Formats: sequence, structure tokens, C-alpha cells
Amino acid sequence: MLSLETDPDGSRVSAFECGLKTSLAGRHHLVDLRALDMVFVTMLEGDHYYLVVFDLEAECIHLVDHLGDRGSGALLRDDESYIMKSPPFKVKEIFVDYLKLVNNPKATVMQASLILREDLPWSTTRRIATPFVESGIFPMRHMEQFVGSRRNFFCGFSVHGARKKV
Repeated sequence: MLSLETDPDGSRVSAFECGLKTSLAGRHHLVDLRALDMVFVTMLEGDHYYLVVFDLEAECIHLVDHLGDRGSGALLRDDESYIMKSPPFKVKEIFVDYLKLVNNPKATVMQASLILREDLPWSTTRRIATPFVESGIFPMRHMEQFVGSRRNFFCGFSVHGARKKV
């Protein structure tokens, strides 16, 4: 879906809408996202999981990635051409198009929002021998604890490579 250069029939937004409706499990009053503060999108690139969080209340977008920018994590590259954008910016474009489709008043401000990479003290700087397992646990815990800029974000992981005592 993200790799298509053009989308003349709106299939990207349709796929997003279908996934959203499935996630909402019949709660149709939430489809326009007006009642939600945040929308979490789990991303998988190769064997690496991370989150793009649309904070509709604070009107900003967060990239939450345990690898950080120095650990070959998710790239942030915007471009006029859709195909040249990095996946977080492609998801942003689809999300904004969906907000426009459902006439959500946050569409314009979210379109103008930058994607802010969260600086995580517990970020890792490399992928270990079992990256698929390691990478998957981070977004699960991040989704449980992340509340945007409303309070400090800490989810219990060791900081700066320190090992926890057992």
C-alpha cells in the first residue's frame, strides 16, 4: 500500500478506513476520530517495529522508535513526491487524507504538523541477534505508556544500555 507511486482510486485511504473500522469493532460513532485524543499506527519495516502517533488533542505527530536516529531506526524524509517520502510521512499523508474524507476539523492542522522524533533515554543503538523479538516488545510497551506531551514518558526499560538486576 505504501509503495504505490500513485493512488488515483484512493485505495490507500480506503485500506486505512477499512483497517480503522475493523479496529473500532462496530463503534461507528468513533469513525470520524473527533472523540479520540490519539491514534497509534504500528509500523513494520523489514524486521523493525515502531510507532507513528497522531496526537489530535495537542495537534502534533510523534515518532516513537526504540532505535532512535543513531541506531538505524525509522527515517524521517518528506518530499513533494509521495514515492520519495519515508514511511512515516506516507502514513501522515494517508491519515490527513482520511481526516479530510470524514470532515474532521483537525485535518488542516495535522497536515501542517511536523513529525517529532521522541528522544528515548532507553533507545538502543543497534539491532541485536533476535531483532524481530526485540523490536516488537518496544511498541507494545510504548502504546501502554505514551501520552504525548501530557506527562513524562517512561515505560520501565533500562536506560543507556544498563542491565536490570534480577
